[in-house]
Amino acid sequence: MHILTLKGVSGVMDWENIRYFRAVIETGSVAAAARDLGVERTTVTRRIQALERETGLELFDRRGRRLVLTAAGQDYAHVTGRMSDAAQEAALCAEGIRPGMSGRIKISAPPSLAKARLIAPLLAFGFKHPKLEIELIGEIGFASLHRGEADIAVRLSRPEEGDLAISKMSPIAFHLYGHRDYVANTPEDKRRYIGQSDETVATPQHVALKQIAGGKFAIYLDDIDLQLAAVLAKGGIAALPDFLVEHQDDLVPLGAKTPLVEREVWSVTHNAQRHQERIKETINVIRQALH
Repeated sequence: MHILTLKGVSGVMDWENIRYFRAVIETGSVAAAARDLGVERTTVTRRIQALERETGLELFDRRGRRLVLTAAGQDYAHVTGRMSDAAQEAALCAEGIRPGMSGRIKISAPPSLAKARLIAPLLAFGFKHPKLEIELIGEIGFASLHRGEADIAVRLSRPEEGDLAISKMSPIAFHLYGHRDYVANTPEDKRRYIGQSDETVATPQHVALKQIAGGKFAIYLDDIDLQLAAVLAKGGIAALPDFLVEHQDDLVPLGAKTPLVEREVWSVTHNAQRHQERIKETINVIRQALH
């Protein structure tokens, strides 16, 4: 059990109770915290009650169905947030100091890019280092490196905040692609386009495509693999990354040979882990895979 001594508080405080308190705040409920921690709800409740006894504070307003932080709870949440971040920093630092090519390494990357470019080289890398456990997470959103959701993140936009080590990779080129039958049988003024569904976070390739399409969209899809499927179904023309169509013999590029858009690619890891051998070697594998 981890015991944390706090000045100004009589006796000692159990860090585990604070950890459970943080889990409730970060997940939004006792039930979600219990799932995240792998314990029963009653365990979470007991830990919160123990923390309130230790601090002498009423941390949550329990009059409604939901737990709502009291004013004291909000202040305590702010302070313990810094403690939680510090504990995570210490854990990352310890991992970064540990030598060798063993243990688990989590990599977050866009699903299509992971499938097309990263799986095969990472498998080969894993065969070379059998004590290394590789976890590849395909996700569009940003995994939190600070919370340990990933050790390395491959991103198409450069992070602006955080204590991060950031490395620029080779860019991804996007061109217009259509099925050869669709292009051959559809007059240019009748052609329609495959767009992105979420306009609130429009990607650079969708912004460029809108200028060409002039509103003539056949369908809007939120996933680049779905956009590829629509093109293969002869439904229209889409702005697709070159890596996604490398083995699609039925697709042909349209327009200029210069890319419609080039997206920057970044590898990101926490500064506390940047010197770790397995992190550096894995980033090198990713860099070569994306070259």
